[in-house]
This record gives sequence, C-alpha cells and structure tokens, in this order.
Amino acid sequence: MARTRINFSNRKLETLLCALTGFALLGGCLSEPNETLSAAQAEEILYKGGTPIARVGASHIYQSDVIRAAKAQKRMKDSGELAPESALFSEILEELIDQRLLKLAALKAGTDKDVEVQRRLAEGRERTLATYLVENRLKDSVTEESLREMYRSQSALRQNANEANVRLIRVETEEEIRAVAAKLEEGEDFGALAAALSTERVSQNNNGSLGFVSRVMLPDGLASAVFSAKAGERSAPFETDEGWHIVEVLSFRKPQQPSFEAMREQLRQFKTYAEVQKLMTELRANGDIEVYNKSPQLRGGIEAAPDALTEKGNADE
Repeated sequence: MARTRINFSNRKLETLLCALTGFALLGGCLSEPNETLSAAQAEEILYKGGTPIARVGASHIYQSDVIRAAKAQKRMKDSGELAPESALFSEILEELIDQRLLKLAALKAGTDKDVEVQRRLAEGRERTLATYLVENRLKDSVTEESLREMYRSQSALRQNANEANVRLIRVETEEEIRAVAAKLEEGEDFGALAAALSTERVSQNNNGSLGFVSRVMLPDGLASAVFSAKAGERSAPFETDEGWHIVEVLSFRKPQQPSFEAMREQLRQFKTYAEVQKLMTELRANGDIEVYNKSPQLRGGIEAAPDALTEKGNADE
C-alpha cells in the first residue's frame, strides 16, 4: 500500500514534518556524521535491484532517482508514470547529474567535514526519520475505507440537521430594535429596513438575507432563536452579546450532501491531521521532555539552568 503524503495548512505540523518529498536527503543521511559508508555500500543499500541510467564518477543515478525527483518537484502525480524517453525524464536526469557533480566536488574539497555541513546532515537525517515514521503510521490509518467511513458518519450527521433560510436585522440598542419592530408591524419592507439599519454586514449588504445557515454557523443566542422558530415566523426582538435582533425564518431544508469524491481531499487532510495529532499526543505523553527557562541569568548553557519547566505527559502544545 502506498504511503499517504501530508499536505498541511497547519503551520506547526508542517514545520514539524517538513516536506515528505525530502527523501533526497536519505542518501546523505543514512549514517551519523562520524560514520562513513562507501559509495558502493550506499548504492547497495539504496538501490538493490534498481535500474541505473547514468554513471557519474564511481556512483550511479537510477531510474527511481528521476521519478522521485519529478514527484518532489510536483511535475508528475504520485500514481503517474515517467517514461525514460520523455523530455521531462531527460531534463530531470540532467539536473541530477549536475547535482551529483556538485556533491562529488564538495566531497573532494572536504566540505563534508565542515561543522555546518555536518549539522545540516544531522538535521536532514532527523527530518527523514520523523517523516518516515509518520508515513508508516498513516499508510494503515488514512485508507480508502477509513475515509469512506468518515464520509458515512458525516453524511448521517448532516441528515439529522436542518439548515434555515434566515433574514436578520441587528442594531445596537433596545430602543432601536423596538422602533424597527414597530415599522415592520406597519408593513415596511424587511429587506429595506435591514439595508438601511442593520449593523450586521452580511444582512446589511443582502437586504437582510443570511441565506441558508446551519446551527453551528451562528452564535449560540442567535442559533437558539432561529432554530426554535417555525418556517414563516418572525421573532420578537431579542438580545445577544452582539446586539439586539429580529430574525425571520423563511424556510428549512435538509443540507445538500456533497459526493464522496468532492469531499475526498478534505476528508484525507482532516484524517491525516487527526492521526498526526494523535501520534504527537502519544509521543509527548511518553516522552522525557524538559524545557529550560530562557532567563537572562542563563549563561552557561542548559546545564546552568536553575529552574526547568518539565513537560512529561503534557500534550497541550
């Protein structure tokens, strides 16, 4: 089963997991900086049974390298194919040859011994290990069946809920809303009054109309008034934290049900996010974490920290 790839809008998790296309780092990060593998040993580990398509020095570039690079650059779909005779394949191969030449030149110059380079390699190794752990976790949890089950649950909830077609006038004071109620009783047009007097932007710009809304889309006080009314009713003036209101409920309907295919990506992102949050909660609950005060007195490194904020079993962050 193919691993599910992550694409989060949540910045914290995005930063934590980095790009899942970072497997290009794997070749340089298989070992700690003080461990070494020969080029031949690294190739044996990474590409056993693979198809080499070019040689640069003593190392080879493989067909799978080109395909991974194309996917990482979003130039082909994860499920797509890339023919070796295609122009895209040749273009990416040339890029990989240039990259390999630069790598070999850097090794020859001893750049891999530089402290900053070793730090970057260690960071890359950490990201790759973290990413691989998450991908393996997701491949068994974010599945077609789990997404369809989530869709069925959401569909059942939608069918048990109503949407109301609502018109609203909101003003600041009780005196103002009483004056609006009197004008409505005299037969003045609800939409015209909303456009002239409502302080709620959507209703003011749409002659009072909020369109079809669900309960969760409205503040509690407003939702209670709307969904306790019957179709065709106008409420008496009432107050919420936002001001004074009069609402008209024109009609109710069952919410429109989008297809599974239309919701697939949204469901996948939600399920992925939930699973990663679950994993991080487990790791934090069992991890040994100590965050040191960033105090002006802290001079000698973390060993000198007099006061530590200990987080063991805290998954709130």
